[in-house]
Amino acid sequence: MWRASKRVVGGLKDLPRNTAWLVSKAVNVDGAQEGATHAASQSKNGVVDQVRRATAVVADKVPGIDSVETRLTRAHAAVERARAEERDALAHAQEAKQRADEASAAEKDGRERLRAAQKEAHDYVEQRVREARRRADEQVEAERREADGEAQARLEDVRGDVEREVEKRRADADEAARNAQQRIDAAHAAMSEARQLADEATEAADEAARKAREEADRLVAKAEEQAGEADATRQRATEARDAVTRSAARAVRAEQQEPATTNLSRRTKAELLDMAASLGVSDTSNKNKSQLVNAIRRSSRSRA
Repeated sequence: MWRASKRVVGGLKDLPRNTAWLVSKAVNVDGAQEGATHAASQSKNGVVDQVRRATAVVADKVPGIDSVETRLTRAHAAVERARAEERDALAHAQEAKQRADEASAAEKDGRERLRAAQKEAHDYVEQRVREARRRADEQVEAERREADGEAQARLEDVRGDVEREVEKRRADADEAARNAQQRIDAAHAAMSEARQLADEATEAADEAARKAREEADRLVAKAEEQAGEADATRQRATEARDAVTRSAARAVRAEQQEPATTNLSRRTKAELLDMAASLGVSDTSNKNKSQLVNAIRRSSRSRA
């Protein structure tokens, strides 16, 4: 009995260490979650406490056989309960590990799905961009062809306008050149004619100048001759005027001395005009005979 009790006590002493090892193996497999580890740890601690209490009681009560068997029976029952709780804790730990594996698998699957979705989204965006670029390139090419056609048509119109304008300008320039050449030819002809006329005019002018000099010399000589004659004529006229003046004065004095039948009234109008002219009486042509007599008398008195 003592030996059996000793073996039971030894088994009970080793039981906590074995239980802790099993629980730790079940809980720590592949990094189980913290909740499952905590539950298994609580179950293990309860079993260990019960076994320790049973071992202490057996050690204290060995002298009494009844008490030892009773306590051994309770100890075996406690061990069975501990093993059951250990199995339950191990099952929970395995379930926790399975849940953790499932969570890891779900996380991994989620990451894979996320990467696949990202790649799909990226591929979709790239495809849309390529299609948009292709459509844009096609649109740009179509616009370029249309614009090129319009530009070519406009260029042809402008080229035609320019060619017509240049042709017209060239025709105008040719016509202007012909007119200018005609004017130049006419100017040359006119210049030649003018030069010829100038030469002829120069010759004529030289001849006219020569003749004019000769005529001038002749006229100078004649003028000098006429001047001499004019001086002689003036001298004679002066002498005649003085004679007429003296004659008129004598006639006036004689009239004053003679009776009325011998006065100026008996002279003719022509004689009176000569006398008036010699005395310097003005406006004699409009005077009658009586007026001439009076004018001659006034002039004679003023001279006396």
